[in-house]
Amino acid sequence: VLVPLAPTARARRLVAQARFEAGRLFAARPHSMRWISAGRRPPWRPSLLSVGVLLLADPVQVPAEVLKGISYGPVPCTESICIHQDDFMAPSAKPLWGARYRGDLEVMKALGANHVRLYGNNPENIHRTFLDQVAVLGMGAIVGLSDWPYTQSLDNCMHFTAFDCYSQVKEQYTMMLQKGFLAEGSAEYHPGLYQVIVINEPDLKLPGIGEPKSFAKGIISAVDGILDAEAEAGVTGPLINLTVTFSFGICAACQAAQTKPSLGQMEELRMAFLDPVAYGYIAKNDLTEFYNTRFTNSFNTANPAKDIRPLFLDDYEASFPGVPVVIQEYHCPNPDINLEDDLKAILQIAEETPLLQGVSFFEYQVRYDKGGSEMDFGMFGLRTNYSFAKFDYFGDEVSAYCLEPMADKSTGALMPTAVANAYGGPGLDYSKLCLPSPMKVPLDEEGLMAVRKTFPGDAQEMATFMRRMIRHMGGRVPSDDDSGLVKFASTFAAADSTRTFADALGALSRGPTWARWDPHSACVADREALASDVGAAVGAACASVKNWNCSLLPKQCSGDLWRTADYAFSMAYNENATSPLVNCNYNFSAVFADESVYGPYNTGCVVSKSPLFSALTEDGYALVKKSNPPEGFSFYIRRVVTELLGSDVLDDAGLQAFAAKPPATLKELLSALKTEKWVCGAAGQAPCPWTTTTTISPGSRRRTTSARIHLPTGPPTTIAPLAPRREGGGLPVGKIAIFAVLALVGLGSVLGANLVMNKKARKSRKKKKDEGGDAGSSSPLVKP
Repeated sequence: VLVPLAPTARARRLVAQARFEAGRLFAARPHSMRWISAGRRPPWRPSLLSVGVLLLADPVQVPAEVLKGISYGPVPCTESICIHQDDFMAPSAKPLWGARYRGDLEVMKALGANHVRLYGNNPENIHRTFLDQVAVLGMGAIVGLSDWPYTQSLDNCMHFTAFDCYSQVKEQYTMMLQKGFLAEGSAEYHPGLYQVIVINEPDLKLPGIGEPKSFAKGIISAVDGILDAEAEAGVTGPLINLTVTFSFGICAACQAAQTKPSLGQMEELRMAFLDPVAYGYIAKNDLTEFYNTRFTNSFNTANPAKDIRPLFLDDYEASFPGVPVVIQEYHCPNPDINLEDDLKAILQIAEETPLLQGVSFFEYQVRYDKGGSEMDFGMFGLRTNYSFAKFDYFGDEVSAYCLEPMADKSTGALMPTAVANAYGGPGLDYSKLCLPSPMKVPLDEEGLMAVRKTFPGDAQEMATFMRRMIRHMGGRVPSDDDSGLVKFASTFAAADSTRTFADALGALSRGPTWARWDPHSACVADREALASDVGAAVGAACASVKNWNCSLLPKQCSGDLWRTADYAFSMAYNENATSPLVNCNYNFSAVFADESVYGPYNTGCVVSKSPLFSALTEDGYALVKKSNPPEGFSFYIRRVVTELLGSDVLDDAGLQAFAAKPPATLKELLSALKTEKWVCGAAGQAPCPWTTTTTISPGSRRRTTSARIHLPTGPPTTIAPLAPRREGGGLPVGKIAIFAVLALVGLGSVLGANLVMNKKARKSRKKKKDEGGDAGSSSPLVKP
């Protein structure tokens, strides 16, 4: 039945995905010990279900994109190792991946990658900034735990707790959740985090492939610790999958698949998840439920595509029909293997094999510190003749050297080109990799001269530089009409031009009509700046302010560098609001951003003229009150009512009349609102005659305060209109049809197989249903 209905790779992928999700939706247990011990394929009966999904599903609504990753370990050493940490997600490594500097993540995106796989991970470092950048680019990060809790720490589980890694990993993972795995101000996973590798190649080091029961116990206890770390942190929303990445070695000591690479290790691990006691571990969580709903298998290999199906995939599909698998390192540097053809071949296999989610190309950069054959894998080398920045990397001074594409040994073609052709990316202009970029040079005389010298007479390149200037001055050039910008830039681009940066600054300060200028722009922290620079800039801003003291920083803006910087920078600029590129700069750590930039991420710590986004503090109140007419100021008062009091507006006319003669201070406003009859829902006031919803609470991008917002028919002309709301929770018709079929057909399958969810799973699902889902949070990245 399935053959005529699923003739394409995409359709076959959809069928397998439906089978897989159906089993998870009904908490099916396709793997049981009696089937595994008998060495037979576990029962699976969702064929009719797959047919129903194929007939009813809208293929546009079902994601079926193959994972196309790049393994990323950009050690900035050109010879022997020169650093003491390898956590390249940390802010200290931003000169390597940040858009203002070398821009490695943007390079990967240009090659067609949709994921980045990482290695080192120090839980003491903040990783949210890196994940923000990943999310902005529409990519996903596959992040690994380091070997520290397993084999390196003073209390590592291999040497000191008999491979019980629960406490060591739980402690580490708790810190990771706090340092960026969770979205800012949220209990949900960061949208840029796709998957976590619990451990990389445990079969080679925990302690080795000859002791499968030991590494299996270490893994399941580590996962148990992660689950409890999530529970104690109150993690909600969609939960990410965890994986364990095995080597492509053969495990002769494993209980099954003793002649196939990786499969023996995966079989051993599955047995451990299903029966932890047999491996000397008493689990605190339902590890069988976890394995059936959140686990992905993975492995590393240097074998070519032609080996994957006979050596691994044919047997994997038979043994693991409901468990996806990823190749986390893929690259065969054999001179006889054409890289581009081989990559296309493995991706075609992934298209045709739904359980194989995709591959991560190994690797991004040549590892000079390893030497020998290990240097054959990197697709980019380093050129020391040009550096984007010298920077301090955890006490080691290193350089962000520019990239040089390396050649494939088989064809001589450049490896990044082969990856881009296989991944479907637009590719790169290699001639510009080691040139000053108008998107990255400093916004000053030196930067303008660098663009003119590098691209003489090129008005488009100079226009890119000028566009950045305008954005940093609170303006914006319409993307559909930049002729005025290009004409202006051409007078600066000529090789013999004598026009200076000061000339450009003066002309732009007069507000040319071909650009749009936001009266509500504010000085905020530039998320592309280095955290160390931002920290120093906060001190400079605090020292420059005369009428405000940083010791008065609001509570919601302390404890987080970026929120603190937002408040300090905006307050300092408001005191001396002249030239943004001069007074809102701080060594390029600040940007004078328009409302459309700083508004959506809503830190609650920007003191601006905007009634919609200015901080709900005495400083914000005073500035908005001074800068807006009553109709505009009413928007700010409405936010105070809903966000600070948890109330709502019963009568718009009453609000407008009140806004015409507001109290002098925010404190007085809060007191007065408690007795106003046009306010409802607060203690001592009339209840609101409608069902409450939620609004954005101060200091957060998430909707948390219960109250309905009832805006007037149209915003006043002095206020920028509200951005469209992100709706969440709705299902397209095609998905409703899918779930209808799942409910009818799947229920019969589940009952027929006597597969009933255990008590703990039922409680967990009921709790999630009662709590409801939260809207996703947007990234706070401010693009330069």
